[in-house]
Amino acid sequence: MEISWSKMSDFWRITLAAAIASVCAYTYSMLKFFRKRPKLPPKALYAFPTVGSLPSLILDKQGLHHFASEVRKTSGDIFRIQLGVHEVVFVFGQKFVQEAAVALGRPSNICIPHKIIKEKGIIWNQGECWRELRSLLKAAQEDANIVSALQRHFTTELEEFRTHVKNESSPLDLEFLITQTSFNFISSFLLGKRYNYDDPDMIEIRDRLTELGDSTATANVENFLPFLAMFSGSKLRKAADNKDFLFKKFREMMQVKSESLTDPPTDFLQFYLSRSTKGAPGVITEIDVLQTLIDMFAAGKDNLLLSTKWMLMALVKYPDVQANCRSEIQQVIGQGQTLMSEDRSRTPYTSATIKEIQRMYSPVPFTIFHCAEEEMTVGNYDIPKDTVMMLECKAPGMDKEFWADPQVFNPNRFLDVDVDRQLPEGCFTPYGPGPRYCIGKYMAEIFLYTFVANVLQHFEVTTATDGELSFSNKFNKFGLTPEHFDEIVLKSV
Repeated sequence: MEISWSKMSDFWRITLAAAIASVCAYTYSMLKFFRKRPKLPPKALYAFPTVGSLPSLILDKQGLHHFASEVRKTSGDIFRIQLGVHEVVFVFGQKFVQEAAVALGRPSNICIPHKIIKEKGIIWNQGECWRELRSLLKAAQEDANIVSALQRHFTTELEEFRTHVKNESSPLDLEFLITQTSFNFISSFLLGKRYNYDDPDMIEIRDRLTELGDSTATANVENFLPFLAMFSGSKLRKAADNKDFLFKKFREMMQVKSESLTDPPTDFLQFYLSRSTKGAPGVITEIDVLQTLIDMFAAGKDNLLLSTKWMLMALVKYPDVQANCRSEIQQVIGQGQTLMSEDRSRTPYTSATIKEIQRMYSPVPFTIFHCAEEEMTVGNYDIPKDTVMMLECKAPGMDKEFWADPQVFNPNRFLDVDVDRQLPEGCFTPYGPGPRYCIGKYMAEIFLYTFVANVLQHFEVTTATDGELSFSNKFNKFGLTPEHFDEIVLKSV
């Protein structure tokens, strides 16, 4: 048989072309693979099978913030730690936290919130519903009629607080009184009512909120080791039962208010109902509103309690500052008039002192879990989609780059500098960084100023015994709590 050399030549040309094309395609794909290979944050600590580095965290008696701060010393501002089934990226430092704070998502695979809260309400929600809820809460907190009604309720509350403190035979300790005051403050804003301290309905609502908050907190070990939920059936059932009870109570209140709306509204629930009856329906459901009431109560009362504890602790530690605040209040306001939130501008030193305490002694060291909705970059590291992140809030307030002598307690720094205008964003974040900052900050600012200023007007904040007050603290499920607050007493002036 005779072979056609022209056909053989074509065959080899085609084969060679195919080979070259294959090599080029392979080379291109490999270059693309290595070029796109993510540069992840360094992985800190040894991770045991199943539990990851949870044992190291549990063994740190001072809690999560101390644990992560120690890791930061060797791993830098951005690092990964395997905590059970979740690999969590920790982010420190003003610049990096601001970059990470644009991630607005919440992880949907956190065991207890997923099973009990089901991504409803203001804390675990995301997307358009979260934006509408946030806008609604912000508008309510800025509404003049709601704020005015809140101040009237709070004036009564402060009188009740002073009565109990001055009554030496009262069985109620200072921590309980602050807890009750903060609970009634939040209730006044959300529901338009305050409760007597012995009201049985209030006691059950308050106690169930506390139980539900404890059982659904991010720090619960079941969130990191979901298989433990199989052995925590009673805990989950109790949480579900508490949620159902609170939903029923708040739904009844909502029904009563819907039948007799006031115009203008004087509390958040009325504000929501008046808007929902006038405007086109949005994406917010009744369940979202009910869960938001729980979120604001549960998170608000604990954060207000912790913040107030640190306020009083700091006033003991710096008696000259306390005396200067009291002098300013008595000169401007006097003794007989109750201070209101609008008096902040008339008492600038007292307002600056509160901010300085927040800068140095903020009880909230980390945000709730953030989640990257898309691939993003923080610092020089790639953060894949759905990565769980915790952003540190305290370190920027102690950064020498932004604050002169940050270890020195000096309220005057807030008189000399307009933080919002003269310093980079994220240097002072007691309510968290970025768009997902704590939406209750507006109410918190009113509470902390009004409570602290009125306490200073009538009492000296001191200790029951001589000796230096210890500022040792530990991280509980909600933040840093001072271990020696029980030494604080209020003495009439």
